Amino acid sequence: MSPTLLIGLALLIAGLLFGKVFVANFELETTGKIRKGLGVVAVVAGALLALRALGLIGAPVHAEGGGEVTWRSDPVTAEVEAREKRQPMMIDFSAEWCKACKELEAHTFSEPGVAKRLSAWVTVRVDMTDDRPEHKPLREKYKIQGLPTVAFVTADGRWLEDLTLTGFEPAAEFNARLDRAEAGQGAGADETLAGRIKSGLKAGSWWVYLLVFLAGVVGSLSPCVYPLIPITISLFGARSASSRAHGFTLSLVYVLGIAVTYSTLGVLAATSGGLFGSALQSAWVVGTVATVFVAMGLSMLGVFEIRIPDAVNQRLNNVGGGHSSRFLTSFLMGTVAGIVAAPCVGPPLVAVLAYVATTGSTSAGITLLSVYSLGMGMLFIFLGTFTQYLTRIPKSGGWMEVVKGGMGIVMLVVGLVYLQDIIPFLP
Repeated sequence: MSPTLLIGLALLIAGLLFGKVFVANFELETTGKIRKGLGVVAVVAGALLALRALGLIGAPVHAEGGGEVTWRSDPVTAEVEAREKRQPMMIDFSAEWCKACKELEAHTFSEPGVAKRLSAWVTVRVDMTDDRPEHKPLREKYKIQGLPTVAFVTADGRWLEDLTLTGFEPAAEFNARLDRAEAGQGAGADETLAGRIKSGLKAGSWWVYLLVFLAGVVGSLSPCVYPLIPITISLFGARSASSRAHGFTLSLVYVLGIAVTYSTLGVLAATSGGLFGSALQSAWVVGTVATVFVAMGLSMLGVFEIRIPDAVNQRLNNVGGGHSSRFLTSFLMGTVAGIVAAPCVGPPLVAVLAYVATTGSTSAGITLLSVYSLGMGMLFIFLGTFTQYLTRIPKSGGWMEVVKGGMGIVMLVVGLVYLQDIIPFLP
């Protein structure tokens, strides 16, 4: 067991045992509140250290040490070099704002076996942090719509389009991709959800909408969305929904907010036709997402309460008979949920956006992204509609503070994990 893991577990256990983490603030005096604060800090720091020691966040610790890949920066001269040496070439299109690009570097390219194999390749890295005009020929040549994109070219200069990698891939799967690239073979049938969506979009099949819907359902279980469920229960529960129909309507408004965010993304992809993703995965957006998670976590730990200002709430109640503020809150939370989920955009959504950007179809961008949003919102619709059963659960008892405090800690940990890209010295 590594020292980092031992320290992390020690802080985690000490914080839980001595920190009064799960005690409500109104039950604590000043000294108790200080102990609770220190306990939360210890638990969160311990969790981060333990996760890093286990290789679940941050750069992994490879058993044989990390490998290094020699990267060229100019694809033109690299192509000449590859032809002269009769070597295959790999081009990695990445950016500073791209989280999946950093995951590839940390978990895949630095794996000793992968790094050793790539030493026999001419490897090029094109930094697309700033979408400059000189990148346009490369985007068109290799059909780049999102990052990361990793292209493979054979020794005789043939681009293996079917093997192009978009998104993160673990070392084992990447080695298998290298096997096919070195043999000059295509990828064959892609049976993944993203692959089926790509083939369905190319064929113009109606069932692709079902696949996009399922991709949205899977996206709702991602770390960017799933922690929002308790907040959604609170929003659509005792505070908002007076009946099942009211809860269902509020849920639809929430999903409408998600749909507006992603449909806007689809329209931008269709109209711009260029590289998308830099805005949604920039330091500003990632920082905002982290701030949302940290704020939610602190709220659930009792530091403060998140609610609409009384003056605004009163005005909305006067306009809508008491319901406008709830619908506005639901809609705004939906739009925020779409932004929060942006860093977890996976290959299925990238496939949809790439298709929309390639075809330039605004209608496809709106319809496909709306269907995706509906899939991502199904879990919230279910909870919003049947939340009256959740409100019948006994409200008394310390178990509620344990659940609330536990979710608060989880949200703090998730928020700080996002901040690692902005504040690299975080544990």
